[in-house]
Amino acid sequence: MAIYQIGPFAMDESFIYTFFPLLAAVLLLIYIKSKEANEAVKEQKNSPTYSLWDPDRKRLETTTPVFLQEPVTPLDNEIDVLSTSPHPFRPYKPIYHMTMGLEKCAPNDLFLIDSSYPSRIALRKQIVNEFPQMTLGASPECGGAINELYSYVLSQHLPMRFPRLFTISTADRQFRNHVSGDSNPMIAPESSIEALKVLATTVEEDILILQKVDGKETYSLQGYVACFPNGFDSSKKMGMELREIHEPVPMFQEKLATSMDRFFGKLEIGRWVRRFNWTISTHEKLFLPTGNHHYEGEEVPDKLESVDLEKTYLRVERQVLLRLPVSRAIVFFVKTYMTPLARVKEEGQGEALATAIDGLPEKLGVYKKRIVWGEAVKEALRA
Repeated sequence: MAIYQIGPFAMDESFIYTFFPLLAAVLLLIYIKSKEANEAVKEQKNSPTYSLWDPDRKRLETTTPVFLQEPVTPLDNEIDVLSTSPHPFRPYKPIYHMTMGLEKCAPNDLFLIDSSYPSRIALRKQIVNEFPQMTLGASPECGGAINELYSYVLSQHLPMRFPRLFTISTADRQFRNHVSGDSNPMIAPESSIEALKVLATTVEEDILILQKVDGKETYSLQGYVACFPNGFDSSKKMGMELREIHEPVPMFQEKLATSMDRFFGKLEIGRWVRRFNWTISTHEKLFLPTGNHHYEGEEVPDKLESVDLEKTYLRVERQVLLRLPVSRAIVFFVKTYMTPLARVKEEGQGEALATAIDGLPEKLGVYKKRIVWGEAVKEALRA
């Protein structure tokens, strides 16, 4: 057997035939792993900023259903939305039926921006600063859901739907609101309250976050943005289950509680729905944590003799519900519309609204304070 001298080492043929193929295999393995690492770095650099929604990109592409069943597309002539009047939602009916009244909501319609946006955002900033505890709240269990929601709204939805009103800068990782002039980080602040504050002053919608906690099978309020509440102080509802939150609402327990619990349990990721709620307001206040309902046992207020239709409003809440895909929390987005009754009457809707007021069930009418404004409003609408 031949002996080969390599430097100070003497090696026979069997060693050489074993060593060099092994060395080549090791070098090839190092090359492959290095290439995979470089590809991973490139993928990480090119991955979207809302990566919380895609925690495992490779697995998501093959086994996880797409979060949005319909794409979010840029709005045509989006600058014009700031000069567009708020949508005239008129959800009242001749006879009020106590149902959830759910309709499909397309992702494009999650946020409906209109001419009220600049003034509403300015008002929300003022309210948040003046009433921080009543407008913003988060439990320790809600942090993940808030981060997930923040990332989606700021890093994906708003810049995609309204690409001229809202932009993102990868250089300094900032989300820019070109209407308000605000800049905020694309990644949610460590403080959940600070993250909610950014959301509260970026969109007009109030936000309620419901989650299952402590091993319970029912959902409870774990986070909120409540700048325009209609008779509810969300800070006093934290931790409550849906049944508890709606306990003062007449007919809720017997008509809606069970079906709502069932619906929340089965709400699929990607299925977005909306519903409406309406009432009459004798003032234009949007921040109303108390005072807009009459509860059993309270003294009955005096009836109004007359109303000014320019200063009395149809107050409509447009509520959009969806489930977050990672935390699986359920989110309510609530946008409030205030329309002077004079405009409703000009639309030819005076009689329809008056009929709907008559069509409220007795207990619900009392709860909505129809006993105060009902006759005066109906008379003015029908005049």
